Amino acid sequence: MSEGLYGSEEFDALLDEDDILDGTFECLRRIWGDPEALSDRRLADSEYRTRKLEYELEQLYPPLYDDLLEQMGDHPVTQLDQGCGVIMDALSFREGFRLERELAADHDWSVSLTWAPIEGLPSETQFICREWFDAQSPSAVSRDDFRFVGDMDVPKLPGTEPEYVWTRHPDQRLEGALKGNYSMEEVEDIYEDVKTLLEDIVHESIHDEFLVTSDHGYVNHLGNSPYSLSDEEEEALSSKFNSRFCEVGNGQAYQLLERAKVIERVREHYMVRGHYKWTKRGATKKIMHGGMSLPECMTPVLHINTDPVGVN
Repeated sequence: MSEGLYGSEEFDALLDEDDILDGTFECLRRIWGDPEALSDRRLADSEYRTRKLEYELEQLYPPLYDDLLEQMGDHPVTQLDQGCGVIMDALSFREGFRLERELAADHDWSVSLTWAPIEGLPSETQFICREWFDAQSPSAVSRDDFRFVGDMDVPKLPGTEPEYVWTRHPDQRLEGALKGNYSMEEVEDIYEDVKTLLEDIVHESIHDEFLVTSDHGYVNHLGNSPYSLSDEEEEALSSKFNSRFCEVGNGQAYQLLERAKVIERVREHYMVRGHYKWTKRGATKKIMHGGMSLPECMTPVLHINTDPVGVN
């Protein structure tokens, strides 16, 4: 299986970790910890290896998604009692591994990266914002300890203990970049802007401890994929799904897709599993979220301390 997806350390982690998803995270670190993983030369290969890893893991360990579902809820951002919680819409572990490396190298900060499952499915901002802040969208949150950042300008932050910041980036840029033609170079451009925005938030805040995470990640369908659909399955998906989830409905198409394990029901919604994709007339999005996959449902959790030696 390996194909460069893991080495001996990652294989040991898959076998020895109490949670196979922790071992999976180390395999993802092997892929996305590469400094060139997001570059235009390497992005398609990085995405393929991520899809291949997920595909093979589910074949070898069928309860993979069951384990992921069981762990959802009580995201670390909901347990925050001090410092600043930064939620960057659709930030994924791809960017997380690079931020961990570059923020530590560029600043005198202590930076570490772990992961946490999303709060719940579907992995859409509206559902997660409702769960965390009792509002339909981050821009609608009205709390003294909360700020929404819709562009690249950071407003005055609350200064409360704790405080919360929710940014529209990188999702805003990802959505704009992935309609119609797709430029691989744009992904690195988006990353650089997100890094700058995060640095500005850190400098604007009165705090020296930060938990940086996201409401969900995303799948990127760029390049080849081990996931395939029959003509009948693709027709069923394209006829019933406009995104990677939909409300539960009746009909043979849903039954076909459930039997093939292309979709899975979670309460009142059907989720597209893994990295299955379908085509429709016109431009086809390459980056999507809302379904059940590792890049969507394993959120990065960066811990940053800007005063690691305790000297103000």
